[in-house]
Amino acid sequence: MSAKSRERGNARFFFIIGIFFLGFLAIAIRLVNVQAVEREKYENLAKNQRLKSIEIPAKRGDIVDRNGNLLATSMDAITIYANPYFIKDPENVASQLSSILGINKKTILEKIDKDSGFVYIARKVDQSVVKRVKALKIEGIGFLNESKRCYPYNELASHVVGFVGIDNDGLVGLEMFYDDVLRGLPGHLLVEKDPIGRSISTGIFELSPSVDGKDIVLTIDRAIQFKAEEELNSCIDKFNAKAGNIVVMRPDTGEILAIANYPSFDLNNYTQTDSECFRNRAITDLFEPGSTIKAIIGAAALEERVAKPMDFFRLPDSIEVADKVIKESHKRPTEDFTFTKIITESSNVGAVVVGQKLGKKRIYDYLTAFGFNKKTGIDFPGEGQGYVPPPEKWSGSTIGNIPFGQGMSVTSLQMLQSFSTIANDGLLVKPYFLSKIIDSDGKIIKEVAPQQGEKVLSSKSAEQMKLILEKVVTEGTGENAQISGYRVAGKTGTAQKAKENGNGYEAGKYVSSFIGFAPVEEPRLAIIVVIDEPKTTFYGATVAAPVFKNLAEFSLRYLKIPPGEE
Repeated sequence: MSAKSRERGNARFFFIIGIFFLGFLAIAIRLVNVQAVEREKYENLAKNQRLKSIEIPAKRGDIVDRNGNLLATSMDAITIYANPYFIKDPENVASQLSSILGINKKTILEKIDKDSGFVYIARKVDQSVVKRVKALKIEGIGFLNESKRCYPYNELASHVVGFVGIDNDGLVGLEMFYDDVLRGLPGHLLVEKDPIGRSISTGIFELSPSVDGKDIVLTIDRAIQFKAEEELNSCIDKFNAKAGNIVVMRPDTGEILAIANYPSFDLNNYTQTDSECFRNRAITDLFEPGSTIKAIIGAAALEERVAKPMDFFRLPDSIEVADKVIKESHKRPTEDFTFTKIITESSNVGAVVVGQKLGKKRIYDYLTAFGFNKKTGIDFPGEGQGYVPPPEKWSGSTIGNIPFGQGMSVTSLQMLQSFSTIANDGLLVKPYFLSKIIDSDGKIIKEVAPQQGEKVLSSKSAEQMKLILEKVVTEGTGENAQISGYRVAGKTGTAQKAKENGNGYEAGKYVSSFIGFAPVEEPRLAIIVVIDEPKTTFYGATVAAPVFKNLAEFSLRYLKIPPGEE
């Protein structure tokens, strides 16, 4: 072999050796990188492939009324699951389960044919059904203990309490608003599995226990809530009305004792109900208040000294304001009205005259001070804000509309808050539901105190308006709200319904209302009744005032509030 050939052979040999060396060097570098530099990353990947974390739901806290009556609680329930790796005959298993669970066979088959070690078949199933499934002794079918939300009184306070979803997350009402308090903290069970999903008895097993949710105590009173719903349903049936709501509140503290809404729904079967029924209309829905707003305009007039209770006003039966003619609800001749009579007889013309004396800026300022044009701040989701147009947006006729409750929108709760301000010596109060939060050991960890707001009226003006509103009941439009032995104050309201597009009013459609409080000398109850689109008659005095009377009389006696001086 020539020297040149040997040189070429040696070169190839060293080249090949170099290639192998570089290859081994790359592998070594990769091994060092995997075992040292990225060791933690790959350990985690391996761990995630063989470890499974199972969430352990926390027990959701109870919701109780002010006297400890259960409104919402959690019961033990069983969830059925499958490990598809162990299902030997998916077609047959799907058929068997379908007939018992009432679930479409195809739906079950799609689940148990998955390449997975865990799939839900049915959540929170009745014990009788679970017993039948267990009797089949199907390999690969398992059972988990969970909790199911239960509402002992079905429809009672449904719009207040609200409900939860399949995973016990609050979806509506106070279940939603206080979800973070009620739900607790889930625990976790970490178990090591083999390739087909079986637990390894000698493998990793770690348990982080769940923390139960806290109980909440509401200001709601079950007995008053029941009576409110009973009276509302009776009124709806009697006048074939479209909808309605009632709010009962302590005017001195803001505690909500009851809120009833129609239409209602069964909390235990909410999936069978139109979602429109879920609205807490007393808090979310807006309407034009009509004549009830005259009490607030009147209170402002007293405070600003543009009128005194016995001042006289000569009033025709209609008045022209810009391009509008405002008429009385009933035709009458021109006559003299005292300021008090304007309120007790609910004179539209009188309210406009008083409003003109106040002027648009003062009207707007007082309506805002009384809580309109802003949310009350109640602890409930979706509260409506209402609307009072600012003075710069008033047309020439606005000064003729707002003093008797047109051209503005309110919620029932806002209206009740404003009347409670009069009842509470001119001091605004904030409505609220939550009274206490109690942990799983029964310890009170939070107690809610009433929140007093601004002094909107002087004590003198508030007292004058209370006495005028008492005369509404004793000798005015509110006579149907009288309660034997008690001094009652209140105001009727009959408002045309505005069209949805805001242009004019719906012919023949009205909202009837009554707002009142008692006893006048030391008010302990304030109630608003709002009935949407009653038929046959629509006056608040006829439709809503009797509902107030029945509910207020029951509540006063139930709470053992003694009659005052007649």
